[in-house]
Amino acid sequence: MRIIHNKGVCDPHVHIFNGKAYMFSTHDRCPGNPDFRMDDWRIFSSDDLLNWKLEYTLRPEDTFMGRFNKCYATDAAERNGKYYFYFSQDQDCTGVAVSENGPGGPYKDALGKPLLPKGIVDTAPYDPTVFIDDDENKTPYILFGYTVFGKKYYIARLNEDMISLAEEPRPIDRIEGWDSDACWITKHNGLYYMNTHNAFYATSENIYGPYKFRGIFMSDYTVDHGTFFTYHNQTYFTYGIPENLGDAVVDPYYRTTKIVYAHFRDNGDIVTDDFIKVAGVGQYDASWDVIRGEWYFAASDGIVKKENADGFEIRGIKNGSYLYYQNVSNMRQNAPISLRISNGNDKPCTVEIREKSPFGAMLGIVKVGNTGGFDKFETFSFELENTYGTHDLCFVFRSEAEEAARFEDFRFEKVRP
Repeated sequence: MRIIHNKGVCDPHVHIFNGKAYMFSTHDRCPGNPDFRMDDWRIFSSDDLLNWKLEYTLRPEDTFMGRFNKCYATDAAERNGKYYFYFSQDQDCTGVAVSENGPGGPYKDALGKPLLPKGIVDTAPYDPTVFIDDDENKTPYILFGYTVFGKKYYIARLNEDMISLAEEPRPIDRIEGWDSDACWITKHNGLYYMNTHNAFYATSENIYGPYKFRGIFMSDYTVDHGTFFTYHNQTYFTYGIPENLGDAVVDPYYRTTKIVYAHFRDNGDIVTDDFIKVAGVGQYDASWDVIRGEWYFAASDGIVKKENADGFEIRGIKNGSYLYYQNVSNMRQNAPISLRISNGNDKPCTVEIREKSPFGAMLGIVKVGNTGGFDKFETFSFELENTYGTHDLCFVFRSEAEEAARFEDFRFEKVRP
């Protein structure tokens, strides 16, 4: 499902600042252009990933660039209470602006010149990604460039000021390389993941590489300039597609953004859900055949998604753990619900379904005894006490055992004609 319709929002880089999602994006001006016409950069914010507010527009005339209509991809970072907005001037160079007033700006050109000037390396210094590592110093890096025509991506550490380089940019080595641009870095279980256009990705144990090609983790009409982010203990992948996808003639120069859930298999592979590409994130429908556990909007600390024979299950459930699914629409009054859950303990696990939060009104409760092992899932059915319409459901788990249960999915009984 597309977000932020008919505003030309593309090249999405989402960061979580102060408990809210901020999307730093480029801006396709309008439909019908013969090429990319991008007059500025924009920041949107959201706390539910459904409703987005325009926070700020950075115009090239407010930077060293002057008036310009090829405002290419951007990224952002926070350091010591300041926020940094990195932006590309076409494929020529990369600049940086700073805000001391929060992630929504306003932003001021920090240097009055490029941070990555044309000619700094033998590839085009554009499409920046700024990655903050999880080491003791929270080391910041900037990555940029493309790999076509025999070129390479480049990486350099940033200084503490975030507006100067701590080292000369180094080329990033790739094993079984591929041609693309718009590289992005994320990290999972100590492994660095690099992805680019079209959902190509590779991994390395060192941020400088070499990165070994793993393949393509998803497909759509296009998977344009995709990036990952984590929000409320859930991993998301966001990317661009044409706004008028589905029309007889598709306009590649007027794009919009989609968001899907992303999951990691036990072997480190990334996968997404084909169903969610259409349905979107952060909302659910009681008429769906199933609502997978791993599609939660929020989860308590310690919750993890782990691969199983049916896809994924939720583990790390302890006493007081919760899973939150907002905007569950089309719930009939006193809706019959079924949970797929396992319990390998002799101590029972009680599942409470509450409205809006772990402390909200109780809608229903079920007790789950030993199912014969944590790999033995059973279906538990009961009725909720709810009004007709849309509800925010919070599943709260209670148990005296160290591991309370494992959770696979839930579904609502269909209304028979």
